Amino acid sequence: MKQFNKSHLLCFYLALGLFPNLIQAQLSWAPAQLTNVEEVVARGVLVPIPIPTKLSNLRYPFLQEDGSVVFIANDHRKPRNEEGRAGIFKFGSNGEVTTITTIGEAFVNSSAKVKGVYALKVEGGRAVFSVMLENGGEGIALWENSKVYLLTATGGTEGLSDFGNPDLSKDIVVFSAKSKDSGRSLYAVNLQNADRTPVAIVPNGLAIPGQAGLTFQKFASSQFADGKEAVFRAYANENTSEDSGAKYAGVFRVSAFQTDAPKKIVDSNTPIPGATQGMTFGQYQHSAIPADGITIIVNKTRKLEGIYRAAPDGKVDRLVDTTTTIPDLFDGPFTGFNKWVCNTPPWVLFVAKAAKYFGIFAINWDTQELYLLADNRMAFDGKKIKDAEISNTAMVNNHVALMLMFEDGSSGIYVATFEKGLAMKSSGGPMKSKP
Repeated sequence: MKQFNKSHLLCFYLALGLFPNLIQAQLSWAPAQLTNVEEVVARGVLVPIPIPTKLSNLRYPFLQEDGSVVFIANDHRKPRNEEGRAGIFKFGSNGEVTTITTIGEAFVNSSAKVKGVYALKVEGGRAVFSVMLENGGEGIALWENSKVYLLTATGGTEGLSDFGNPDLSKDIVVFSAKSKDSGRSLYAVNLQNADRTPVAIVPNGLAIPGQAGLTFQKFASSQFADGKEAVFRAYANENTSEDSGAKYAGVFRVSAFQTDAPKKIVDSNTPIPGATQGMTFGQYQHSAIPADGITIIVNKTRKLEGIYRAAPDGKVDRLVDTTTTIPDLFDGPFTGFNKWVCNTPPWVLFVAKAAKYFGIFAINWDTQELYLLADNRMAFDGKKIKDAEISNTAMVNNHVALMLMFEDGSSGIYVATFEKGLAMKSSGGPMKSKP
């Protein structure tokens, strides 16, 4: 791992005072510093694995309790001129490199071979991800105890196809898929079961609670897991580009063990906090990411985009939206948000854009403070930051993993530690929370 001395400083900022819960809220801020920078992995690095691979197109760094980072590199959307093989890799805090899977590898329980990987999710030493197969099919894969299993695939005995992006929490994997006998449904796999057979926990056509005559007909591409529950976005009709609210849509929670009916978090009838009177949550074009009973929703309409917090008691609050301004950082309000946010209560990390500006921010809901982690005004090791990416588990305790891209075309994954402001983690050993 590359480490920089303290003369290489990256300035970060702590926004203090007014929290953006009012339309056109303005935030004040004060400077802090980022020091002792550790680069976990850089684009173009040749990793010493059995088939030497140059890493490029680094995606979605997932930070683990032991200080390791798991990420996708050279995925199937890479430019034609990039070198390397699509795969998922783990870099330990001691510099050890582990290949989770790469193109051409088979599975423990199947002779099918990997053609491409995407939609990675990581938790507690396990990972789930979507795979494209060399036989032309697709499926959902699980990395567990250093082995990769194919949980379900096109042509399998379950008769499933057209898989949505999976998620993992505790012993539950959730995803949507089409059945040969019916339309798209929401499925769960209980990893404690020996056979690990997918079970439809929200079948296509199930009645939507509280909505007379409406049934679940379509599910969004990405679904999520939270403990023993699934959090999913669904529609009563086929989704359209219209945003009038005429077609019913909602975000719901349901037991992964089919013990209760789905419970609404928000739907097309729920007013959007801080929005013009009459505006409601409509079509969910982005994400609904849960943790510990709290769901962070990235919602987009034709007139407003924002990030919202839904509490277990049903209360919905606005974190930020496209009326929020920070005059000392950029002109005008935010213009949009990346659909992937990190929900680690009480923290929420998100990537936001404004006119000629982007930044990575962290909100502490309990203290009502907003931190700026990085933005495109900053230079790092002589290179100006161009863009960035986080995963939905980018933060563990008081540590955070960021993927930064620079104007010269280089990129890397970095691990940082929150102290007073933000300071980078020094190398060596597992991460531990500060007292």
